[in-house]
Amino acid sequence: NPAWGSGVVVQDQTASILGWTCGNMVGRAQDVAQFFWDLLGPSENRLVSEESLAFMRKYQPMTTGWGKLAHISYGAGLMVNLAAFKLDNKTDLQYAFYEGHGGETYGFSSNQGFSAKAQAAFSVVANTDNTTYAAVAACRMMVALAETRGEQVDYGCGKVIIDDVFASFLV
Repeated sequence: NPAWGSGVVVQDQTASILGWTCGNMVGRAQDVAQFFWDLLGPSENRLVSEESLAFMRKYQPMTTGWGKLAHISYGAGLMVNLAAFKLDNKTDLQYAFYEGHGGETYGFSSNQGFSAKAQAAFSVVANTDNTTYAAVAACRMMVALAETRGEQVDYGCGKVIIDDVFASFLV
């Protein structure tokens, strides 16, 4: 369809067009969630050896750039993430913590990983490169997981206002 652009076939392009998608991992959300279950979950068919997994989990706080600003601890291809916006000393954040990795490329953002407390793997994807949408989806999913187990948590991911692609805030 000429209205869609120049007719470039995307699958014939190289991974170099993917911009900042560090590892260039692309997959369906369901497949990515299964990957994290098999990597980090209580699986008998673990993808890597226990020694390799222990190495991947040698988390260190990032000391420069956005990782420092976001207080991210990074291992070998894994991050410790927090799916919560309400950070106070009174909130039980056990469901909010997960091991995994975020993802971004032009027009998309995602969060995926494994929650030890919930014993669940997940992947949430948003059709925007504003990372707030995927972060809110992950936060709301963790609240729902807690509720399915009879627990009530408030991670501050209720009403979210996103006023433009560069600024977002919670009320």
